[in-house]
Amino acid sequence: MKTRISAIVCLLCVFGYAEVTRAEDPNTQRVADPYATSPDLPTMSSGTLEPYLSFMAGIAIPFSQDATFRNGDVERNVDYQMKQSVGGNAGIWFPTRNKLAGFDIGLEISGFVWYPDIACCRNGVNGTLNPDGSFEGTTTETQGIYIGTNVMLRYPMGISEAYPNGRWFPYVGVGGGAHQIAQRPGGFRGAGFGNAIADQRNTSPGFMALGGFKAHLFKYVAAFVEAKYVQAFHDELTTDRFGVSTPGGQDLFVDPYESTIRTIFVHGGLSIHFDVRP
Repeated sequence: MKTRISAIVCLLCVFGYAEVTRAEDPNTQRVADPYATSPDLPTMSSGTLEPYLSFMAGIAIPFSQDATFRNGDVERNVDYQMKQSVGGNAGIWFPTRNKLAGFDIGLEISGFVWYPDIACCRNGVNGTLNPDGSFEGTTTETQGIYIGTNVMLRYPMGISEAYPNGRWFPYVGVGGGAHQIAQRPGGFRGAGFGNAIADQRNTSPGFMALGGFKAHLFKYVAAFVEAKYVQAFHDELTTDRFGVSTPGGQDLFVDPYESTIRTIFVHGGLSIHFDVRP
């Protein structure tokens, strides 16, 4: 029995050593480095894929200020608020640098949420300014959601066998998806954003362009920062234009309007990268 146990232990040691050696070999699938397989730059036909998952947070900076109501009135000072934004990405890179003038190509699905609320006291937008200077109206709770697909290009830099060795890359992308805005009257007389958004949603096609850079911290983990521009036209947005909704939200009155929503996002986050070989 002792002899059998000793033999099994020896076999496990040999197997473990072989696995460690294999993991250090840049030509094996255990290495998450699509450029370490050989001195030559890989092609798409090499079968090396680089999937990744990202998590991000930042701010949304809306700069659309127009609102055209059903009766033809146009308000130029809606004042959507700059608020927080969170989201994530999932994508895959195809190392093809020697076929694309030094660039890699990739595909990405991106989704994020933000809250461009309209603050209290915008006359003709979410309430009425009385002759005595008082304001009768509401805030306008607003939630934005974007989910879309992008085609990406990146230029990897700092490539060597000593991974990551300062590896980083700038990248750009462009794509489209679904852009949704949900709105309803919120806190009354500037009391805050008190009601949860439950209805009055409008979804339309959206366009996004982005750019950023990413730097690897470890073999599988990278940090990134990126800026996005998102644009979409909506024809069924709503706000309590004259502030006639009742306190507490029992009776909500909304006035439809249309607007082209343009927003700049600044996101930072971490991404987890993998390496897949056939």
